[in-house]
Amino acid sequence: MIRNADLLTMDPQHKEMAGGDVLIDKGRIAAIGRNLSAGDAEVIDASGKILMPGMIDGHRHLWQCVDAGRLVKMDPTGYSRAYLGWQRRTMACMTAEDNYLVELIGGLQAIDSGVTTVLDYAHGQPSEETALAAARGIRDSGVNGWFAFQLGRTLAFGPGSTISMARVQADLTTTTEQNWRTVERLRSEVFSDSSAPLQLGLAPSDAIGRPVAEVKKEWARVRDSGVGLLAAHVHKPASPKAPGVIGHRGSGIQDLYDAGLLGPDYHIAHGNRLTAEELGLLRDTGGMLCATVVGEFPYMLSPHMMASSHGRARQAGVATGIGIDGALVVQQDFFEHVRGAFLSLFLEPEGREIVRQYRSQDALEFATSLGARAVRAGDVTGSISVGKRADLVLLATDRIGFAMQGSLADRVANFASLADIDSVWVAGRARKRNGKMLGVDWVKMKTQLAAVQRRIHAQAQTITFTA
Repeated sequence: MIRNADLLTMDPQHKEMAGGDVLIDKGRIAAIGRNLSAGDAEVIDASGKILMPGMIDGHRHLWQCVDAGRLVKMDPTGYSRAYLGWQRRTMACMTAEDNYLVELIGGLQAIDSGVTTVLDYAHGQPSEETALAAARGIRDSGVNGWFAFQLGRTLAFGPGSTISMARVQADLTTTTEQNWRTVERLRSEVFSDSSAPLQLGLAPSDAIGRPVAEVKKEWARVRDSGVGLLAAHVHKPASPKAPGVIGHRGSGIQDLYDAGLLGPDYHIAHGNRLTAEELGLLRDTGGMLCATVVGEFPYMLSPHMMASSHGRARQAGVATGIGIDGALVVQQDFFEHVRGAFLSLFLEPEGREIVRQYRSQDALEFATSLGARAVRAGDVTGSISVGKRADLVLLATDRIGFAMQGSLADRVANFASLADIDSVWVAGRARKRNGKMLGVDWVKMKTQLAAVQRRIHAQAQTITFTA
């Protein structure tokens, strides 16, 4: 029993409730109200604190926490120039043990920041061994959500290699039978429980620029595998592709629709240049979208990009969430990303019209109730509602900078930070209490991570890419 908290439920029935109680039973929210009977339950006095739902990150590459700070978005030109080379060299140098460690750390960092559900877009695992180790790492972290394994990832090089970037690109965009063997092992060895809160999703190889028939064949095999999520990065090509190729029209959404490939399992990351018509197709077929708002600010430097699309997508009726994208380059404090979701709407005229009607509650919805719908989890998490999973975050409010006035949504959306997180429960299990993660030795993990970084950096310097 969490007693006497101020409840920011994100549930239209309960809204905000001062001095409320939440009863947790068997990992679910059993009751919400005031002066509830606790029976023999443990009672946690939350007086003066704010209880909110666990947050949802709809697009994150957990593995990239392996090298956080190596590149940063505050050097946009340097980042754009170096990212692909960094990604490929790092993938080639990481062992299965490295993948386990960074996915474990990445999942724990999410929980520490109040994120209890994450869509992990796992595009850094080019072998069965690295993919299985990564999956076990996120599973063991205890975070909920999806491990969306990227197909079309194989590498024919390692430390000491000299190889053309064209060959590398081909190896990273062609789905092989090895990839499908990896999928089968992931299903049977890690994700065999269809009721578990962490499930296997798949990210097909990039559709843009590929013949429609080829994409149809691969996506049919993805869906025949029984996974519940088909994830994709979507960026409008700089110029239209040929007829019969995905990307012939716009960002390829119309091409996918005409081929009968859109559906309620289809999840887009980014999609910055989706048109109103494309968003309408996504809405009508039940698709979802995630904008990585803070990481997407630099997209404004490209003539082929636009500001984040979450405002337009939500207005069009698409289930829309937010995420941090690269754990390599942006901070883990998810409240900063909530604020980014609001502030980025001012970047373009259409967003400035949309944001006129927004309030703090709207910004928070991207990370809670709406964000949960945007990863196919709206029925089980995203709000403090009876029957939903007890994914909860308790915020201390005694910091001088945490506003004492205004609605709970105003106070949280505008003033909360990672430092204010007192407690986190994932499916009713306490993972953080009194500001400290339970059973987590951050010092030891940081030491392990530093050793991995040193080794990978040294090995990566021995890899040469030619034109």
